[in-house]
Amino acid sequence: MAIGRCDFLKQIGLALLVGLALPGLLRSAPLPKRPPNIVFLYADDLGWTDLGCYGSGYYETPNLDRLCAQSMRFTDAYSPAANCAPARACVFSGQYAPRHGVYTVGGKRRFDTNKRLLKWHERKLLAPDNEKGLAGDKVTFAEALKAAGYVCGHFGKWHLGGGAGESPAGQGFAESLPIPTSKTHWIRPDGGRRKSEDEPKAYLSDVLAGRALSFLEANRDRPFCLYYAEYLVHVPLEAKEALVAKYKAKAAVGGHRNPVYAAMIETLDTNFGRVLSKLDELGLAENTMVIFFSDNGGCGTAKNPGLGPGNGLTSNVPLRGMKGMLYEGGIRVPMFVRWPGITSAGSVCRVPVTGVDLYPTFVEVAGAQAPSEQELDGESIVPLLRDSRGTLERTDIFWWMPGYLPGRQAPAHAMRSGDYKVIEFFEDGKLELYNLREDIGERNDLSGDRPELLSELRAKLIAWRKATGATIPARNPQYDQANDGRW
Repeated sequence: MAIGRCDFLKQIGLALLVGLALPGLLRSAPLPKRPPNIVFLYADDLGWTDLGCYGSGYYETPNLDRLCAQSMRFTDAYSPAANCAPARACVFSGQYAPRHGVYTVGGKRRFDTNKRLLKWHERKLLAPDNEKGLAGDKVTFAEALKAAGYVCGHFGKWHLGGGAGESPAGQGFAESLPIPTSKTHWIRPDGGRRKSEDEPKAYLSDVLAGRALSFLEANRDRPFCLYYAEYLVHVPLEAKEALVAKYKAKAAVGGHRNPVYAAMIETLDTNFGRVLSKLDELGLAENTMVIFFSDNGGCGTAKNPGLGPGNGLTSNVPLRGMKGMLYEGGIRVPMFVRWPGITSAGSVCRVPVTGVDLYPTFVEVAGAQAPSEQELDGESIVPLLRDSRGTLERTDIFWWMPGYLPGRQAPAHAMRSGDYKVIEFFEDGKLELYNLREDIGERNDLSGDRPELLSELRAKLIAWRKATGATIPARNPQYDQANDGRW
């Protein structure tokens, strides 16, 4: 439609008036606050004592020690499972293992072909079927954040399946770097698998860190969640030669003495440090919550503390046990959180927290919505982040392992309630009870001394089993009694 000269001049005049007034209006109107970014740094198999800030005098972790000093450090943080896949499924779904069905890695008959480990007829109980990935109908924390306007990036280990809806792209991630193998830490510089020794090689951790930095650069102007899930320090033991030589020349400290493992830890520290430096460089650190966590305990020894490190890559002393076990060495992990303006630098929180708490925490931090039809088992730890002396409503944390990890764990479940922890073993119904405040090494079983308390805690375990649909594994009719005591 054509307009007359008079009307045109009126519109021009109005535009000039608005243009003159707009800068003043913008100065007077408060700008909307951008939601905090979230950076989740997830280590693989890193034990509770494997950082300088958690007591190691052998491993060198200056970047993570600095981050810890700027953060709230948790002394009683737990993985929701004792090994990789179920721990990740719990974190991403916000649910304990009975609800999503992932309780171990691979199938229920894993290890059957290993002549040194338990065969099917040597197991007293029938492990239930194990889901090999997190079902696509589970709403992950990444999907919840995506719905709130966040862009999510995943770089590193996934371990939650690759079927329809199970891949990172199907679970809320706009960008992901799939790794073709976990059998080596040496890959092609482009992230692909090396097919021969003649191909160029790069250290996997360095490639992941580079992609994580590119993600930060590309999304600096919008709310983002970076999930950087390292393969370090998971076997195979492979590290850069110069770093290995450095630790070979260094004296051991306690059970920390493996130079290759130490070199892997230092590389982990260096590459997580690159992410932290990039946040500073981009001016994003002040509006970013950074969480450091490990997927399970370290590969120490399966026995009581006090033994030498010969049976493990590291030592979890003073904790008992190792990765795969429901003793503290298998499930207690390092964790610290830096959220400028909220957490106090150098603060320490002794309230027990667990990986299923991360989902509701991320939802609250982002102003997102939790899925209405997916019950979350965790509780947001934002009250603790605001005040290390704060409290949570829940009092109990649970673990579920109905299968076998030969040499380490028989079917069992466990619960921490306040200072006390109870473990029930399903093969024979044995119960163990420990006061973790007085006995962090779980040496003094109180089950015979505190029958009333034991009964009270076991009742809570039974109630939890019913609430989550967990079923005790059945007896194995093929079990050969000649193997009794083999475990």
